[in-house]
Amino acid sequence: MFSLRQILTKSIRNLDLLTNTNVKAVRIHKHYIRAILISSFAGFVAYDGVLNEFTYCGACKRFLRSLKTAGLISIDYLLLSELDPSYESKLKTVHQRSANRLLEACLLNGGLYIKVGQGFAAINHILPEEYTSTLSNLQDKCLPTSQADIQKVFIKDFGCKPEELFKEFDYKPVAAASIAQVFKAKLENGQEVAVKVQYNDLQKRFVSDLTTIIILHDIIELVFKDYNFGWMLRDVRNNLVQELNFVNEGKNAERCAKDLRIFNFVYVPKVYWTHTTQRVLTLEWIDGYKMHDLQSIKNMRLQIKDVDRKLFQLFSEQIFNSGFVHADPHASNILVRKSPKTGKAELVLLDHGLYEELPATVRKPLCEFWEATVLKDEHRMFKSARQLGINDYMKFAEVLFQHPIRTHGGRIPTKLNADDIEYMQKIAKQNFDLIMSTLKEMPRNMLFVIRNLNTVRAIGRMHGDVVDRPRVMACYAQRCIYKKYNSLQGFFLWLFRRLYFEYSLLSFTLKRSCLNMYFYTLYKLGRAPKSATTILKDLTGAS
Repeated sequence: MFSLRQILTKSIRNLDLLTNTNVKAVRIHKHYIRAILISSFAGFVAYDGVLNEFTYCGACKRFLRSLKTAGLISIDYLLLSELDPSYESKLKTVHQRSANRLLEACLLNGGLYIKVGQGFAAINHILPEEYTSTLSNLQDKCLPTSQADIQKVFIKDFGCKPEELFKEFDYKPVAAASIAQVFKAKLENGQEVAVKVQYNDLQKRFVSDLTTIIILHDIIELVFKDYNFGWMLRDVRNNLVQELNFVNEGKNAERCAKDLRIFNFVYVPKVYWTHTTQRVLTLEWIDGYKMHDLQSIKNMRLQIKDVDRKLFQLFSEQIFNSGFVHADPHASNILVRKSPKTGKAELVLLDHGLYEELPATVRKPLCEFWEATVLKDEHRMFKSARQLGINDYMKFAEVLFQHPIRTHGGRIPTKLNADDIEYMQKIAKQNFDLIMSTLKEMPRNMLFVIRNLNTVRAIGRMHGDVVDRPRVMACYAQRCIYKKYNSLQGFFLWLFRRLYFEYSLLSFTLKRSCLNMYFYTLYKLGRAPKSATTILKDLTGAS
């Protein structure tokens, strides 16, 4: 049995050897490294067997499975050559093949790996479509656990089997989260409930899995200096551990419901504490459709535009006002139904295990920064960013808004050639390279806020960007800035800023519409490719 130090040293040497072999034949470019990094988390569990000295058979299986998956994916990318005339088509094939392998590894390993996969699926504006569309299956799919394992959890936590605790209990899961499965049951009074049951062995392996992820990222950092995610994982370790306690999740749900009671379009299911423990959470059963089920939402005669506007408003309230922010609002964690009271769209928030608290010292400059960015006021952007401890305010804006920010216009070209389009595409996809240099500067409790913004933006994009998200959130941020003024002078200050805000946004919207029309005309005249208008949308911040 090799020691951990020996295995890590050998792994690093192998990576060095691999990257220095056949340099003339295979050029390793930044996107190769990025692809390897994306695929690498499939091998996170590879060191789990080492940490546990292969005590459990499951650790051995995860070790071999993950090692095989990571190796196949990495080799697949390393064998690609940009000199190959069919490089682009082959790259797409490798993306899809790697995504399929990754999905299978996540499903088989379960737990934390499903959560990481869900995170990758959410960033559909950065990663290749082959990855995000394939990994989106992780949002509600997972390998089912046996009936015996479910009974073990209940017997240990309640001293009885599920069918003895509930009037009815269906062992067939209706949904699968990254750390638990959800079952439908009935209480003794006939009330239908959703019962979230944690995987039986999760707590035993969760901490060790997270540790192995950090170790592997440290190894990657030694080889690829530009990519360092280990510090981020260390910072969020405590938040992830808290997610294992379902009592904490129940309390989060109740606080969320209290904070959002100002909205008549948000609903949080009731917690049944008599049927809840650290590993079992019992909630009110709610019928609704997931955010990605657009056709079902339309069949209820609800408007997607109304749904998205409400979505952006509720999370603006959390980020800019209450400071208690849902950190995992992906499409499967939000249901849409027709409100029993108003008959209009109502959003049902699920999965409250992961939250972040933003103090007023962070919320106030964040509100200022958001409004200033939408208004393209660089002086206020600089000032509020410095209050957050951030030096490069422009990069911070691009991280928050997830697209390049331009505060000054330039000469409009009369023709777009291939080089112009290539440059615009490069600018539009800069987010990945900007994130790491900026995240380290911002307050640590902003990390999950970025995740929230990123995930909500992905939902908006999935719906076709029918609502101007930055504008909706900027209006809410402005309201939070000036709500403290109760005097007549304060009211007029708010009114002036509001009018100026609306004027500036209207002016910008008109300019953007003219540019869209201009590039569309160029396309019709054969002086620009069709993709120009799509790229322009990213560059001008349409979403």
